[in-house]
Amino acid sequence: MSDLINRSLFALINAPAVPDPLALLLARGLANWLLYLMMAGMIAGWLWGRPGLRKPFFLAGLSVLAGLGISQIIAAFWYHPRPFEVGLGHQFLAHGPETSFPSDHATVMFAVSFSLLASAGTRWPGVAALAGACAVAWARVYLGVHWPLDMLGSAVVAALASVLVLRVATGPVGSAYRFAVGIYDRTLERLHLPGRIFPRSGAGHRGVDP
Repeated sequence: MSDLINRSLFALINAPAVPDPLALLLARGLANWLLYLMMAGMIAGWLWGRPGLRKPFFLAGLSVLAGLGISQIIAAFWYHPRPFEVGLGHQFLAHGPETSFPSDHATVMFAVSFSLLASAGTRWPGVAALAGACAVAWARVYLGVHWPLDMLGSAVVAALASVLVLRVATGPVGSAYRFAVGIYDRTLERLHLPGRIFPRSGAGHRGVDP
């Protein structure tokens, strides 16, 4: 039943044999580059976000790592062929014959969005990341390298990873955050980088995190 739903949804979303050039250009741009744009936003949020926002971005990064770890475990025990491997649909993005479920791209995007949405200070970046995750999910199905249920599975994996990280945010994860912040602050001090441009996180500096 799920395979039938997967194939039916794929047929609705996947590009036709001769797609609109603008739609194809948009889909390729979203599939290839939106992930990097989001990661640049994460770095900018860490470097120049309002005081107290470094920790949500740190937790989002850990959620990404946890999500990718879960994905690798799933991939190690279950191989699911991509649409082009079973001769279905039209492929417009080069990709090797690797297991399709879940999508690493979508897992990363959804993990960031869910983690940021969980913090009141990063709700709007979380909404933007969620919109980007949905756009990437559409694009990779449209281009024929993933199934729709790959994307749903990625969202579930990302949600699980975010919850796991947030549940230990005040325990070992909190200690890891303080360790990372300490290294970051000491590195900036040793490089003599101006605090007005690169705010520190330690006590006595602008950008103090809780």
